[in-house]
Amino acid sequence: MTSSIPSSTSTVTVRAINAGTINFLPASLFFKPILPGYEGLSGPVYTFLVEHPIKGRVMFDLGMRKDQEKYAPAVQGFFDLFRELGGYDMGADAGKTASEQLVKGGVDLGSVDAVIWSHTHFDHIGDISLFPSATELVVGPGTDLRTYPEHEDAHLIESDTAGRKVTELSFSNATLHIADLPALDYFGDGSFYVLDTPGHHPGHISGLARVTPTTFVLLGGDCCHHVGDIRPTAHHRSLCPCPAPLLHSATASLCKSHFSEIASEPLLKIPPPPAASVYKDYDATMRSLGRLARLDADPDVLMIIAHDGTVPGVVEEFPANVNGWQEKGWKDKLMWKFLEKDGGGWRFG
Repeated sequence: MTSSIPSSTSTVTVRAINAGTINFLPASLFFKPILPGYEGLSGPVYTFLVEHPIKGRVMFDLGMRKDQEKYAPAVQGFFDLFRELGGYDMGADAGKTASEQLVKGGVDLGSVDAVIWSHTHFDHIGDISLFPSATELVVGPGTDLRTYPEHEDAHLIESDTAGRKVTELSFSNATLHIADLPALDYFGDGSFYVLDTPGHHPGHISGLARVTPTTFVLLGGDCCHHVGDIRPTAHHRSLCPCPAPLLHSATASLCKSHFSEIASEPLLKIPPPPAASVYKDYDATMRSLGRLARLDADPDVLMIIAHDGTVPGVVEEFPANVNGWQEKGWKDKLMWKFLEKDGGGWRFG
């Protein structure tokens, strides 16, 4: 499967930072079906420090900011909408923001050369003004970089972009494709790729880090919000098959005929139009997930989406690194954990 990824001996070190908690959001915005008693979606907020031995450090996402009252009015409007739809409780725990954890862990914010936003939702952009102006901001194609108060409906504020270099990536002339996804070789040596994964929000991108010459960590951002949106597929059936009894037990109440011993459709579905959804472009989301599933099923790729509730307690978090995930068996522990009771994704929030 990794034959679609160019070979290289260059690697990076990846450290997963659990930068907060989503305590409650309406699950109906993220997937279906919704089962009685499981109407809320909860989970962590993961960001990542990516360190190249020669070319420096980058952050992939920053999580939430502590002073949420400083988000733009348009973002505050999202909070109001969430409350109307069933609830809202989302906070950056004291001392747990990505920036605070970096400093506490001995990482000078001035040593971070760039911050890459997977997209510009409030739980990913953090507070980049805490980083010096020399820290570059990198975003995906088509990202809305307008700021409030100049633009009343903008989701960003002036301090998100002011005084620093902002680079908007382009995949229009990309000559490299990984799992049919346009890709950019960020450091130029095959150690870290940025993948074009549109759908959830304009400019959404993902990261693919080579942590040994033959193993990778896929930083999925919000390509989906629950791994049941991407598992199982035909790729998983052939490479990482789901134990049939586990699948039957977890899906018994759904009465879905396509869940069988050779299940090849994801357990959950992205809400299709015209249903209210956090996915801006349904068709683009489904294309991205279909391609990402090839990587997720690869035994040499560990996928971590930003809000995967099955990850805590399995993946060692900052200041530890995730590079040895394969020898530690993390993928085997995580792949179908969402189907287990007390697994972090049961029924399915």
